Amino acid sequence: MEESKEKMVDLIIKRCLDPDYQPDVWFSSNIFMVFGLPTRKLTGNPAYWIKETALCKLTITRDETYEIPYGCYARMNQIFIDTEVKTKNTNVIDVGKTFNEYVRRIGYKEGFANKALLRQLINYVTSVIKVEPKDSMPGRIIGIHSLVARAWDIHFDVRNPDQLMFSKGQIILDPAYAKWIHEHSVPLDMNVVRCFKRNPLALDFYRYLAYRNNDLSKTIAFPDHGLFEQLGTDVQNDRINRIRLKRILKTIQLSWPVMAKFEDGIFELKPSPPAVQERLASKTQLRIVDKSED
Repeated sequence: MEESKEKMVDLIIKRCLDPDYQPDVWFSSNIFMVFGLPTRKLTGNPAYWIKETALCKLTITRDETYEIPYGCYARMNQIFIDTEVKTKNTNVIDVGKTFNEYVRRIGYKEGFANKALLRQLINYVTSVIKVEPKDSMPGRIIGIHSLVARAWDIHFDVRNPDQLMFSKGQIILDPAYAKWIHEHSVPLDMNVVRCFKRNPLALDFYRYLAYRNNDLSKTIAFPDHGLFEQLGTDVQNDRINRIRLKRILKTIQLSWPVMAKFEDGIFELKPSPPAVQERLASKTQLRIVDKSED
């Protein structure tokens, strides 16, 4: 966390001293602001993974060849894809002509991250997602069940990451999934996200705060162990989880004055300035491209 705190301080100084500073606004759909992905590889590579909150249940089913997406790289890929959908109003995701170009766009340096970032990108786009309420009305079953992508053409050569391809790699998202992202996304300050790009718990907590604070009109408070469960912390010790999240919260608050606190086993969040305070462009209609049968 010390490295993240140093990066946050550098970001604040840059904001104050650089008259041309512009925020880097990205987006994340609320599915993964409510449900965090696994923080690490799942033992035994199970065919599916279930995450539950008090109200909903998420099920991710992997492709038979790959894995359940996990860790920081899966989260950063997901934020990139959501941002492309939201800002370009399309379900066609352009992943660039070289792998190093893609790595830099996500926010990493070329080299160490390359192989893992590509693996998590493939894990994510080949998976199937289902979200359903825990307690639906008697006689009524509702939910969302969607592929992430209908088609993909990813032809990066990780061993030669600067090799120029003749055509850009593309991911064609499932129309229903793209529509959900487009209609249910919350803006993030990508400069803050990059401060936590190697800390999956911090990424999930920052996104959760951005989502819950969005349009919040009154103070909410609940037992903090419920938050630990929702974020999917690895440690089954509330005291340790509380210490970790308090440290993350203090680092976030260096840059964003979100009014949240942990006190006497309760997590409290008051209406605060948005995570991204700049005025955003109005929503335009999503353009769906179907290349699944090409």
